[in-house]
Amino acid sequence: MKRIGYDKPLFVQPFDHRGSFTKKFFQLSGGPRIEAGVDERSRIAEAKVLIYRGLLKAIEMGVPQDLVGVLVDAEFGTSVLIDAQQRGIPTAVCVEKSGQPVFDFEYGPRWQDHIRFLGPRIVKCLVRYHPDDDIATNVAQLARLKALSDFIHDGDNHYLMFELLVPATTEAEKAMGAEYDTQVRPGKMVEAIYEIQNFGVEPDIWKIEGLDSRDDAVAVAAATRNTPERAAVGNILLGRGSDKAQVHKWLRVAAPVPGFIGFAVGRTNFAEPLKQFLADPSTATQAIDAIAANYKGCVDVWREAAG
Repeated sequence: MKRIGYDKPLFVQPFDHRGSFTKKFFQLSGGPRIEAGVDERSRIAEAKVLIYRGLLKAIEMGVPQDLVGVLVDAEFGTSVLIDAQQRGIPTAVCVEKSGQPVFDFEYGPRWQDHIRFLGPRIVKCLVRYHPDDDIATNVAQLARLKALSDFIHDGDNHYLMFELLVPATTEAEKAMGAEYDTQVRPGKMVEAIYEIQNFGVEPDIWKIEGLDSRDDAVAVAAATRNTPERAAVGNILLGRGSDKAQVHKWLRVAAPVPGFIGFAVGRTNFAEPLKQFLADPSTATQAIDAIAANYKGCVDVWREAAG
């Protein structure tokens, strides 16, 4: 098997949200392609640029550019992708259809052309996968994901980022509430990782939901790096839209663990400043500064905890 992985620090500002983004910040329903008119699409794209400007401000504030990553969608973030690539900032593009419970490609059978055209450093897929889900559904997802993985690793131009979500599936799990996240989900994540790998899907970077204990973080990292060929695989934490205190706690848990290389924290950093900007566009400078400070705060917490 070809050696895979991404083993240098990576601090990603993700704003590739589409359906949830247009619904939460612009009160549009039915998905961006259905509801957004020309003026609304312009405002959505402007909002994405604002978030990106916050990231650039964080670089001005001292975050090393070679540690930074941008994850954005092509639907509303093409100008961001172009600018980031010109600056040498690693770009990541999502390829999953927005808001679907079962993974499928946003651009259908043209998904390979879409990747070739955009030329991102990293290709990201979001997948909801629980080992106890319907077997046929899981296999259908895995077949599509293996095609993606094979395409990525056939060349040397891209890395594969796999965002793994393991939601409660059974009624018993759903009834556990928050205890599912601390007592059950970590173990199910490890099971899911092995099943995904055994099907031939080989992420270079796993985008992982926050973990509350070091032991769980160690177990996840061990699963993602379980062969010599996977020794350089990286793990980054996602924020789940949680409050700053909770996200910083997850960062402190994971940062010292070998195999964890950074984070992808989005809404926690940009949601409130963006809301204020959309309510009053004259606050753009303050919103950019706030996004920059929030992002840099995550970087500082990580680097301090990592030692």
